[in-house]
Amino acid sequence: MDCSVKREVEEGVHESERMHESEGLVHESESEHVHESESEPNLAGNSSGFNISAVYKDETEAYECFCTYAHDNGFSVRKDHHSFWPNSRKIKSKDFVCSKAGFKKSDDHNSGKRKRFIRPVVRTGCPAMVRFVTDEDGYWHVKRFIESHNHELASPADRHLLRSCRNVIEEKASVLKSMTNAGIRTVDAYAYLAEEVGGCENVRFSKRDAYNLIQKEKRARIEIGDTNSLIQLFKDRQVEDHMFAWDVQYDDQDRLLNFFWVDGRSRIDYECFGDVLIFDTSYRLNKYNFVCAPFVGVNNH
Repeated sequence: MDCSVKREVEEGVHESERMHESEGLVHESESEHVHESESEPNLAGNSSGFNISAVYKDETEAYECFCTYAHDNGFSVRKDHHSFWPNSRKIKSKDFVCSKAGFKKSDDHNSGKRKRFIRPVVRTGCPAMVRFVTDEDGYWHVKRFIESHNHELASPADRHLLRSCRNVIEEKASVLKSMTNAGIRTVDAYAYLAEEVGGCENVRFSKRDAYNLIQKEKRARIEIGDTNSLIQLFKDRQVEDHMFAWDVQYDDQDRLLNFFWVDGRSRIDYECFGDVLIFDTSYRLNKYNFVCAPFVGVNNH
């Protein structure tokens, strides 16, 4: 046999042995402890590697680390089963699985009903998962880790759309709020952030997430000027109409939560024609998303 051919065959045999050793480490990671002889904590074959011998201080740190690994490899994460220590509410173990793990429950009992929208089936029973256990001091360790997937992983261009990887951090949220408060459109503010980091795939949240953040802030915030104007209007009406009554309610951050008013004419009509009264909550204001709930009655006209 030619020497070069023999050398290639021997290298192929050694490479095959290394691959088997690597695969053995993946499956053996289900054991509770990692042996000291395993000097390589990162699993071979991963583009980023998940450190199965690392120790995490709490659930948040463990989850964020696994989400980072998931993003780098093109899949989304879902929180799954967990258990508690006996006679305690402290977490003993918790599983983080691929978002395609398991299968969707059948809706046989609703088969006769017509559905307005049918969600696509995306779960494939993917086995990929990690199980963390906690020690007496509350630190989180990896007990079981399954790397293999039974579906196609997201491409690098689409990984920023993975649900568990999308997170509007405080720094970027502050930029969005500042720009929209200055009159800049949300889409333009998002485009600015994308340009700063080299593209939408590096922002780590979608354009829809940005819109949701701004809309949530608008719904939760009542501007001081609007609140003062409303209170002043109630006071002026009470001077003109001595039967006018009003009240307001604030939350723990001193923001206007609810307000109520009734004028004198309505109070008189209720005394005379109060047999039937309708409490209608089908109206909603657009600006602050407040529920407008009028008390509707009928007089003799």
